[in-house]
Amino acid sequence: MKITRRQLLQTGIGTAAAFGVPWFARAQARPVKLAALLPLTGPFAFAGNAALDAFRDATDYVNEVMGGVGGRKLELIVEDTGYDVAKGTAAFNRVIGKENPEELLFVYGDSTGLSKALAPEIARIGVPYSATSYSSELADPEKYPGIWVFGPTYSDMMEALLRYIHEKKPGARIALVHSNSEFGRDPIPYVKQRAEQLGLPVVAEEVTPLVLSDATPTILKLRQAKPDFVLTQGYVLTAEPLLVKTAREYGLNATFMGTYYSSEVILMKRAGPAADGFIATYHNAYSYDKSTPAVQEIYKLRASKGKEPGYLTTFYMGAFFVGVAVGEAMRRAAAAGELTRPGITKALGKMWDYDAMGLIHSMRFVNHRLPYTRLYRANAGKGIYEPLTDWLELA
Repeated sequence: MKITRRQLLQTGIGTAAAFGVPWFARAQARPVKLAALLPLTGPFAFAGNAALDAFRDATDYVNEVMGGVGGRKLELIVEDTGYDVAKGTAAFNRVIGKENPEELLFVYGDSTGLSKALAPEIARIGVPYSATSYSSELADPEKYPGIWVFGPTYSDMMEALLRYIHEKKPGARIALVHSNSEFGRDPIPYVKQRAEQLGLPVVAEEVTPLVLSDATPTILKLRQAKPDFVLTQGYVLTAEPLLVKTAREYGLNATFMGTYYSSEVILMKRAGPAADGFIATYHNAYSYDKSTPAVQEIYKLRASKGKEPGYLTTFYMGAFFVGVAVGEAMRRAAAAGELTRPGITKALGKMWDYDAMGLIHSMRFVNHRLPYTRLYRANAGKGIYEPLTDWLELA
């Protein structure tokens, strides 16, 4: 039977055939997609928008420098969560309901609360997932096989701080200040248990709102307890600057410490000299470390796009790391003929030889998290965080 040109085109393969391209090559040209659910509005909008900038750059880097994903382009899908669990859940359901599961191969969310709320559905549909959260509960491959924590958990971070305290001042008195959120509460039970094992008495615990407008009551209570170290948790520079400034005003001579989201140099801009000596955990590269290959690559990419060459926050650096690492996992899955959700999960578990050009110490996951960090100390005079320790392995 003779097939006309019109009939050929109606089959959906005529266009490809007309250009000498097999139909299966066209199918392979479909994009692979990464959805980023970010707090573009709300209390952490400054961090969310920095992360969005990073994910856009990482997507360009995967496509333009790394060569795409097995002949396909990586496409970024963005939704605003407003740092609200209900809004974030709606965004997740909207993306999952709209996108083809053969194309949407990774989802990145925000917050401990949202990630815990989504965890059962993530497990059910098998989509690989990570988030801004470093929740200890989420790093459980038996319960949540598709969830990956791209760094140490908050408990791991606190372990690093407690080890440092124990080494520098055995028997030191510690105080805890954390927000009344899932983010703030996450590592507190671990800290209390571990501090007791190390002989570090917890002499005070203060629970505050996520955004602190007056630190005086908190600092006055801490001053009565006379801690040597104050461990903060559950803020993204929404409390730490005010805490250290108020502590200096009231003569509280304690060393303040924090985890990943306290490691941003904005702390020094907001708190000034009072931030000097603040110790934080951080597991990526700072953008002012121009000796790191990834930092060089980032600025080269941004220059090619006509973007400003200025300082990039830790929120940017962390998100760029996730973007290129997920892109690399997709590329490895494609090379193995397994560019699927299970294939990416499999690839992530075998990326021991990858360090994202110096953005991370190691991609060797232990219980689906990367238990490696360093401690940094704020130098308010220079306006930067300086390394205090070498890499610490926490598992």
